[in-house]
Amino acid sequence: MRKGFSVIELLVVLAVLAVIFAIGAFNARRTLLSQEQAAFLRSLQGLFWEAATEAASRGENLVLHFTGQRLEVRRTDGTALRALDLPPGVSLSLTPGVVARFTPPGKVADQDGRNLRQPLSFTATVGSKTYTYTVSLIGETEVVP
Repeated sequence: MRKGFSVIELLVVLAVLAVIFAIGAFNARRTLLSQEQAAFLRSLQGLFWEAATEAASRGENLVLHFTGQRLEVRRTDGTALRALDLPPGVSLSLTPGVVARFTPPGKVADQDGRNLRQPLSFTATVGSKTYTYTVSLIGETEVVP
């Protein structure tokens, strides 16, 4: 009767464990990325309302600026108050530059500062899914998958 394990048996066990850990790491990475994307979509929904509320509470005009990979709520002097970075795999149908303006009564205006005559609408794409965002005059945002 022999005691212990042979080198071959230990190597087989280590190889099986390595495969299991690799699969787990891949799934964890994918889950983390999808959770990051979902958190971004929720934050994007609240960003317009927060900016409108911030403009009302500060009593000053604010702008929402899009750089291509980041959305920033800024004062008119360019100071960023809030920022939201796009995670990998997410794209927005917004053109870079000023997306919207927020006035002290807490209203959303277009890029030129005129009150919205119709809701502001844009899309966010995550992989093969597209979400349509519609922003009202007071910053309420509705999302339709």
